[in-house]
Amino acid sequence: MADLPGPKPGLIFGNVLQMRRGGAGNRVLEGWADTYGLTYRFHLARRPVVATADPEVVDVVLRRRPDDFRRSAVAATVIDEIAPHGVFAAEGDRWRRLRKVATQSLNAAYLRQYFTTITMVSGRLLRLWESAADSGERVDVLDHMMRYTLDVTAGLAMGHDLNALESTGDGLHRRVPELFPAFARRIYAPFPYWRYVKLPQDRRLDATVREIEAVVRDRFAEARERMATGASPANFLEALVKPIENEQQLSDGEVFGNVATMLLAGEDTTSSTAAWALHFLAEHPEMHQRVRAEADEVLGDQQVPADPATVGRLRYAEAVVNEALRLQPVTPLVPSQSLRDVTLDHRDGKLFLAEGQLIFLITSYGARRDRVRFPDPDVFRPERWLNGKLPAEALPFAPFGGGPRFCPGRNLAMIEATIVVSVLSRAFDLEPDHSAGPVGERTAFTSFPTNLGVRLRHRTD
Repeated sequence: MADLPGPKPGLIFGNVLQMRRGGAGNRVLEGWADTYGLTYRFHLARRPVVATADPEVVDVVLRRRPDDFRRSAVAATVIDEIAPHGVFAAEGDRWRRLRKVATQSLNAAYLRQYFTTITMVSGRLLRLWESAADSGERVDVLDHMMRYTLDVTAGLAMGHDLNALESTGDGLHRRVPELFPAFARRIYAPFPYWRYVKLPQDRRLDATVREIEAVVRDRFAEARERMATGASPANFLEALVKPIENEQQLSDGEVFGNVATMLLAGEDTTSSTAAWALHFLAEHPEMHQRVRAEADEVLGDQQVPADPATVGRLRYAEAVVNEALRLQPVTPLVPSQSLRDVTLDHRDGKLFLAEGQLIFLITSYGARRDRVRFPDPDVFRPERWLNGKLPAEALPFAPFGGGPRFCPGRNLAMIEATIVVSVLSRAFDLEPDHSAGPVGERTAFTSFPTNLGVRLRHRTD
């Protein structure tokens, strides 16, 4: 590792201040890969960290989790403090057990509940946007997408109608989106101050977690009563409560941790993807028209797709989502840590990583720099994804991670974003609104757009 090139660190903070400039540390890391090569080193305070954008190394590390690599121990500890006992922060055999139960439970919930919830929440979103089109007011796209996905995820996760889209005031719909930035603040803090002194933002975080716990606890009691009657699970929580054959029953803490994980991951990542996709369509009216024509043909008299087969026919809308993910991935970095001494092959030879070494996987780099697979990589071109030209699994394109710990909700996220793009493009004309400033990108625990606004007009044709 000492032989790797990299940016010169400062005496106290290392390269942290450089990474925070502009608010998008992933872009800084990508820029360093341009300067120093695909594999280099930088410093978090005085701790040396390996960063790699080499797709072969990224693939190997992802495939060798959880046996040889794990999530950053600091990140896992922070997550476990906020939403304990969930599959997201689990490692080793505990992860294998929780992952199996969570995956099976997610499948059961999806089959029974997902499209009923999507239809109900999409109707609310359409009414909200109709009101915005009538008034001519600016729409904060990310805010609306966060509320939308939170409603869908709460319904799927525990059969709870949160109704964030129509809520006002300082409810969960305002506070849940603050949790991922809170993760990031604590992960990159020089020391764990919150264990000794609680700042206002920490007290707000604690209040949010308590409110989520209260909602889950109420739904948990109802789920237990219903599952005791022998009924089939109708949502993720009920599927977790119902024992799965040959698997140990989850503890109450594990149930809460997995439901909380689903709420956070489903809300934040899907909402950013949908928001970016709508942004690109607002900037490219000809592509917007193509999404609309496809929706007219596929949906017919339906306002929202009624089943997965119908969504599968929205191929151009799905291509728009894939291209938005390529240009603006929600998880462009995967901080990992070696569990033992490991030697990896890379383009310039072999790289030895000692036990406990941090390695940041820059998963977005290949999809934004590879001019062979992606000609004109800076251009938004959904057509790349049509007719099997770019099978996602075969490319340096990992928006949902890879290996055994790939995101189990990726299919739901793609379906949800595709539905949103198709339904809204069909109903409204989108005009970019830059009155709050240029659209930007910020990276906290995940990456999301800033100042992303549009104005709406009712469809006239």
